[in-house]
Formats: sequence, C-alpha cells, structure tokens
Amino acid sequence: AMLVTTLYRYAGSPEIEQATSSFSDVLEGQWYSDAIAWAQKQGIIEGYGNGLFGTNDPVTRQELAVILYRFTKKQEEDLSEEADLSKYADVGKVAQWAETAMKWAVAEGIVEGRSGTNLAPGDSANRAEAATMLMRYDSLGD
Repeated sequence: AMLVTTLYRYAGSPEIEQATSSFSDVLEGQWYSDAIAWAQKQGIIEGYGNGLFGTNDPVTRQELAVILYRFTKKQEEDLSEEADLSKYADVGKVAQWAETAMKWAVAEGIVEGRSGTNLAPGDSANRAEAATMLMRYDSLGD
C-alpha cells in the first residue's frame, strides 16, 4: 500500500472515476484506497491473483521491480535496457513473471544485488532499499 501510494502521488494523484478496486482486502476510505484503485485501473498492479492485494504485506524486491516497470510502461518510457543476470548465484530464484522487469531494473541501476553474487529477488525490500530504488528510479534520464 505504501509503495503504490508513493507512485500515485508521484504521478500527481490523478483523479479516477471509480475510486474502488476489486481487491477484497482493500477497504474503501482508507489512506491507500484511491492509490490502489488507480494502480489497478492503470495495470500497474494485479494483486495475488486470488482477489487479494496484500495491503499490509511487505513488497519483495522483484515485486517492486515489476511495479516500477509497469509504471514506466504506462508513462510510455523506454524499457529496452536488459541486464544479464547470470552473474548472480540466485538468478534461478527470479520468478518468471518478474524476469523482464528485473533485467530492466538491474540494467537501469534501480536494483542492485544485496551482495556481488546475490539479487535476493524474493526477499522483502526493507524501507531503506525501497527508498533507494525509488530515488534511483526518479533519477532515470537525468
């Protein structure tokens, strides 16, 4: 919820016609409600596929990369950069649904390995990592 709210505000908190999402765990009238409804309508988030968004769940490093990738795509920005992830010992832990986004995020310098040999794609992004990734994202094209 915090990440999506940040992106919503970054986009200028655009008005949306129907400020409700289809996620059963997203309550109306909460601090995150409009942001999640907006992100779902934009195709930036899809939730877990079982009708749940995971409002208070920590975001993984690969989920964060996917959300930024989709946000960038919606902005019609270039997404052609791809890194070779084979130098990371845990490359096999990158989910298939996140592979393209992770390659892009690593190539753009948004995501770096937790060490020289591990990406830790399924690990939660702590606040410092998330803030760093958002700052790196914001500086793209500078």
